[in-house]
Amino acid sequence: MTPQQIVGLAARLFAIWLAISAFQAFAIAQALKASNNPDAVWVPYLVAGLYVGAGALLWLFPMSVAHRLVPKTRFEDKLQLPSQQALVVACVVLGLLVIAIKALPAVLKYLSLCAIVIANGQPITTMDPWMHIDGMIGFGELAVGIFLATKAHAVAARLIPSAAV
Repeated sequence: MTPQQIVGLAARLFAIWLAISAFQAFAIAQALKASNNPDAVWVPYLVAGLYVGAGALLWLFPMSVAHRLVPKTRFEDKLQLPSQQALVVACVVLGLLVIAIKALPAVLKYLSLCAIVIANGQPITTMDPWMHIDGMIGFGELAVGIFLATKAHAVAARLIPSAAV
C-alpha cells in the first residue's frame, strides 16, 4: 500500500466513526426534545448534520483527502515503506485520531452547553469555570490534531532530521 492508500483508509474509518457519532447526536436531540427545554434542540441536529456531511465527504473522496495530506509517491506493490514516509503517515493518522477521539467530543459538548445556556437567556459567563476549561482543552486538542494532520512532513522532518523530505 502507498502512504496515500493508508491515509485514505484512515479517512474512510473516520467517516464511519462520524456516522456513528451522528446517531448519538440525533439521540441527544430526541432526549432534549422530550425534556422541558425544547429551545436548544436544534444544536444536536446541527451537530448530527455536520457529522453526516463530513462523513459523506470523507467516504466519497478519501483519496482526495489523502493526496492533500500526503504528497504523491510512486506506486509500488511492495508493503515496504521508507521510515520518513511511514512517519508522515503515522503523524496524519495520529492527527485524525486526536481530532476524532479527543477534540470533537469535547468541543461539541462545550458548544452544545453554550447553546443551551444562551437558549435559556443567560450569558455564557454564568457557566461553571470547569466547563470553559474543558472547552478550551478541546479546542487545544483540535488545534494539535489539525497541526499533526496537515503539517505531518514538518513534524516528520523534526523527528528524523537526517532523512530528506
